[in-house]
Amino acid sequence: MKNWLFLPILLVFNIWSNEIVDSGHAKVSLLTNLNSEQQESFFVGVKLDMADGWHTYWKNPGDSGGVFEIDWQAPEGMIIENVSWPTPQLIPYPPLMTYGYEGVLILPFKVFRDTQQALSPLEATINFLICSDICIPEQATVAIDLNQAQSSDELQRAIAGLPTKIIPVITKDDGSEIMIEFNHDAQIQSAYFFVDQPGIFLHPPAQTLNALGNNRYELTLPKDKNDVEEFSGVLKINDAGYLVLNANLEEIGLSILTALLFAFLGGLILNLMPCVFPVIALKVLSFAKLARSDNASIRSHALVFTSGVLISFLAIAGIIIALKAGGSMIGWGFQLQSPEVVGGLTLIMVLIGFILLSNLNLGMGLTSIGSTFQTQDNHMGSFATGVLAVVVASPCTAPFMGAAIGFAILQPSWVSVLIFIALGLGFALPYLSLAFRPKLINILPKPGAWMDTLKQFFAFPMFATALWLVWVFSLQTSQSDLILLITMILVIGLGIWLLTKLPNKFHIGLWVLLILLSVGSLLNINPSMSSNQDNQNSMSWNPEIEADLRSKNQAYLINFTAAWCITCQVNERVALSSRDVKDFFNQNNISYIKADWTNRNNDITMALAKYKRTGVPLYIFWKPGMNSAKVLPAVLTEGYILNL
Repeated sequence: MKNWLFLPILLVFNIWSNEIVDSGHAKVSLLTNLNSEQQESFFVGVKLDMADGWHTYWKNPGDSGGVFEIDWQAPEGMIIENVSWPTPQLIPYPPLMTYGYEGVLILPFKVFRDTQQALSPLEATINFLICSDICIPEQATVAIDLNQAQSSDELQRAIAGLPTKIIPVITKDDGSEIMIEFNHDAQIQSAYFFVDQPGIFLHPPAQTLNALGNNRYELTLPKDKNDVEEFSGVLKINDAGYLVLNANLEEIGLSILTALLFAFLGGLILNLMPCVFPVIALKVLSFAKLARSDNASIRSHALVFTSGVLISFLAIAGIIIALKAGGSMIGWGFQLQSPEVVGGLTLIMVLIGFILLSNLNLGMGLTSIGSTFQTQDNHMGSFATGVLAVVVASPCTAPFMGAAIGFAILQPSWVSVLIFIALGLGFALPYLSLAFRPKLINILPKPGAWMDTLKQFFAFPMFATALWLVWVFSLQTSQSDLILLITMILVIGLGIWLLTKLPNKFHIGLWVLLILLSVGSLLNINPSMSSNQDNQNSMSWNPEIEADLRSKNQAYLINFTAAWCITCQVNERVALSSRDVKDFFNQNNISYIKADWTNRNNDITMALAKYKRTGVPLYIFWKPGMNSAKVLPAVLTEGYILNL
């Protein structure tokens, strides 16, 4: 009998946790996908179940419509992001064309909360315009008890259906129309572009689609105003929506031939960048040891090294193409946004350094890099050095590279592959030339005792590189992870010492143990959400900062940077951190902003894509009187900044 007394109370809680309010022509409620009180982030969805024949509107309603407004009453420690809009549909009302939704609509909102705070009810007041033959503004105040609510499969399906994949586009302006060119592998039955910003395009019932061949298409958009600079929106292809981000009409496009030339020159200059020096030094030393070899041996080593370089660049191209096809946005140096990769490279650099200091002769795996110095016929060492050279080159961006790689991302896959091949050929050219002119190796000094001394000296650039990577790692992870990495460096040093003391029969087992310990430690890393770079003298970046500063007529210079980008760090020390430059910024009222890409950040990736770039460094400058922001060179000097 006692239990029956609690039934009305439980019923009230259950009804309130799933409260449904009838606003007049829609039933409104809140949903959530929260599964546990320990979740730091989850979604809350506003569900509108509209009566037959009624509809509401997308963020840009088209020719007519109204805005959706929501006022949250959230508990302390909770942050609710803006709405994630589903792909809209065309709702014709001749002669008007509107963009919106009919039937059941679920609008997801991402929520972040402090897990130290207890879960409590969440309330929202919603204002929206709902239309049929007439339009009526309606309001509903709804609530959900996050302690009682069940995770909603409906909301999960709505989240899965959101347009999250990004499709790169090339834009052209012929005066009265704008054409957007894009790549799509599947057959297209229909396509329509829904622009985010009102007043840019007319809203016809259909947009002209032309097939250009090689899976390239062009969609024609009639303009509503002449001075269009950039726009964003959703490109609906068949029944799927794809994001178009900051399509910029003022960017002068490269031709394929120009992009190939830029890629080749960028690859060649990349050999001179500081991040590549330690590994290239190893290769030069190994070539010096071949000075007395026959031409066939020199040629084969040069070709094998080149193949390692080209295969590595093709692998990077393949990863970027695959992720691009899936709608992800990544850029040059993306692998160093992973602390696992940074930690792994640190251990490899330390390992090579210890090998160079010792007389250890190794013959298997990546460690064959070390045996290149002992054995002239070890082609695996030449191949592995080519691979490693490309991996450690990724923190650097040479002049011409940014524009070429940015162009590659926007092109069909075969063009992207060609550009990465050109980049690889430029990078390998100094060594590839030995395959055609082996006698060039005679320029190097003859082999002798000096080589052993120089070999040991080259251990210290390896250790210097490892120290830099440890610093990058410290910005990406926690203190406990840093201690774990330093411990593994000690273990590797001990392992190399044991290899010099133990009989050969123990070597394989010891190597297996070192590899397992290294991999195990890297798999236990917990990346932090953001880096801890010192932004004391700069403003924090956010996606709206350019628009905000321009609206205030405020000049700015944005530094898109990363701790693992050596070019970025050199530019900061040489050109951006001097007292004269800081005084110049203050005297000319120029806001200096840092956008830190050390860890993965989709907002920054999208901002890079706006300027047709896929990696850092990128420097953007604008001041009153300029029609558009200026992209500064990848390599800066203090004099260049002072003359802006």
